[in-house]
Amino acid sequence: MSETSATQHVKTRILIISDTHGSKPKPKNKGGPTTDDELNEKDVSRVTTGWREPLPEADVVVHCGDLTKRTTIPEFENTFSMLRSINAPLKLVIAGNHDMALHDDYWINEYGGPADTLDKVKTILQEAEKDGVRYLTEGVHVLTLQNGALLKVYASPWTPSYGGWAFQYDNGHDFNIPKETDVAITHGPPQGICDFAGMTGTHAGCPDLSAAVARAKPKIHCFGHIHEAWGTHYVTWKGNDVDEKLSRKVGLRGLRPNRVTQNEEEANATRVKLIEMSKRRAAHLDLTQGDSRVVQGEQTLYKPELLQSKDSTEGSEETKGRASNSSSVTRRNAAGAA
Repeated sequence: MSETSATQHVKTRILIISDTHGSKPKPKNKGGPTTDDELNEKDVSRVTTGWREPLPEADVVVHCGDLTKRTTIPEFENTFSMLRSINAPLKLVIAGNHDMALHDDYWINEYGGPADTLDKVKTILQEAEKDGVRYLTEGVHVLTLQNGALLKVYASPWTPSYGGWAFQYDNGHDFNIPKETDVAITHGPPQGICDFAGMTGTHAGCPDLSAAVARAKPKIHCFGHIHEAWGTHYVTWKGNDVDEKLSRKVGLRGLRPNRVTQNEEEANATRVKLIEMSKRRAAHLDLTQGDSRVVQGEQTLYKPELLQSKDSTEGSEETKGRASNSSSVTRRNAAGAA
């Protein structure tokens, strides 16, 4: 949607999460450990951090896939009841490679799962629509938000083959992302951006996806899949190439204590910043102003979400507003590729 002189802007809060694998935000139990307690442990690699109730309020929630771990009905029920409860009028959901019962052909012909599971999952999805949860299949979706903004979204669950999961391809994939897309939602990362998989020691991102994003230049590209992917990449484009001088990491940079590369003092300073982010339940970025401002066709914010939220997207209306992105990111620590 091109911006015209009639276009107004509506600031839109986007909460982005991914790879929750059937888990729910951890409640704060009376007498239980606090965020400070957890993050003062020596090994924080599996600490819950921001994945606690309540999640931040938003205009739109985006879940980038891997709703389940083993495609069980209780996992689907957990995930969709969690999404229904978030304080947001619209929640957008795509599948990931673990969500085999959302890939009918794979489930029946390759996995050999029972057909009635497909029906049960479809019922869960249909019931969740009553509370604003929308499951997106691959393609373009233009949405009118409750705040009046128009949001143009591209969605795709497909990732390169690894380990025989659902929604995977062997010889490339056509990610047909149109220009003037506000948010591209994929399960997997593009090649070279937050795609280093510790389990294999390789870069697991897709070159076809990387090329598609470079052509379309969406305001935000959010994804999950690689659990150890931390950081937010703010990219300025020079044609279809990244302008390295004007591009940088923002957001979660420097928030992960590392016992190997940091001394005790550095690790403790990092831990303090991580505690503050976790108390806010998200890392917040405003994409409408300052040095993280995103202009359509000029910059893209890459966000790997292993639980995250985003605060402001400017939205355009024809007479309403085009979504302008503000983003918060809530992170649940995890290790290894999904």
